[in-house]
Amino acid sequence: MIFFEALLIFFFGAAIFLILFMTIYLLIRKKWRRKYTKWNSMIDLLLRKAIFFEENGNDDDQVIPVTSRLKANLKNSRFRAQLTKKITAAKKNMSGQAGQNIKKLFLQLHLDENAINLIDSGKWHLMAIGIQQIGTMELKEHLTKIYRFTNNKNELVRAEAQLAVLNLFGFEGLRFLDVISYQLSEWQQMKLLKELSVIRHVNLTGIDKWLKSDNPSVVIFALKLARNYHHFELYGDIVNCLEHPESTVRAQAISTLTEIYTEGTSEKLLDRFELEEYNNQLAILKAVKKVGDDADLPRLQSYLTTDDFEMKLSVVRAIANVSEAGVELLMNDAKSDSYPLNEMLTQIKSEIKA
Repeated sequence: MIFFEALLIFFFGAAIFLILFMTIYLLIRKKWRRKYTKWNSMIDLLLRKAIFFEENGNDDDQVIPVTSRLKANLKNSRFRAQLTKKITAAKKNMSGQAGQNIKKLFLQLHLDENAINLIDSGKWHLMAIGIQQIGTMELKEHLTKIYRFTNNKNELVRAEAQLAVLNLFGFEGLRFLDVISYQLSEWQQMKLLKELSVIRHVNLTGIDKWLKSDNPSVVIFALKLARNYHHFELYGDIVNCLEHPESTVRAQAISTLTEIYTEGTSEKLLDRFELEEYNNQLAILKAVKKVGDDADLPRLQSYLTTDDFEMKLSVVRAIANVSEAGVELLMNDAKSDSYPLNEMLTQIKSEIKA
């Protein structure tokens, strides 16, 4: 009986504690929500002033009006973090004079010093934030400091540093590809290419050197650059990548040759066919489907003997898309009325008509 009474008292006490804890937590959360609402209103007003700020005359030392209340709040680390977050977000969406005004405000409030302190903290998550802020605000004077992090051992730090360098110097910022020893992830390559897509293209040099890099991911990225920006003068270097020891590099070279090609490209691809692994063989057939010609039909036809369904379908698709002669060749094949070639032909014909 005493045990059950003690157990009841324990659960009753725990329930009261939980209720008190939740009440206090919700009150504190409500208080901070109100505070953040006031802060956001104050920051939004300041941003509007900055965006529409116009300097009088040629005096570059003119400052954007900042209230004494906001200056006082700058001593609060949470307010400063929220202010920095909203200023950098505004800068990403602003260009021209409005963007320059946002940058002026960032410097005027000495938020660049805070970004440098984050970088110097040695804590990777803070370093990444600081580097991102420097890049977004286009503070080129800090390039030397940022550049050395492009090959940092921490993946997030070096990813942000690489993006920041592109923000600061556009295509010229790709020079970090000369020195990086760590691999560029597929996700990072996508982010770099996206960043480059909104930057004015210049006559980029150095891709030929990156195509010969000891870092396979740099070679892959260079192949993508050659493809996206139509560097036909690199055709020979791209073809050489078909001999690369890494299958992923060869796969990207095959893909790039569907955009950067000559009359003899399909022959070079088919010369690699027997030497390649399965997935790259499929990639070659997909490429020949686009860049092949009638001269490739005999070799393609010889691959119809495979028992692998996907491989056979890829061969049929390549033959049919090379030219009308390819469709005729398939129709005249001795097994054109037998499974699976007959069904494949029906499927391919519908694809061609579509």
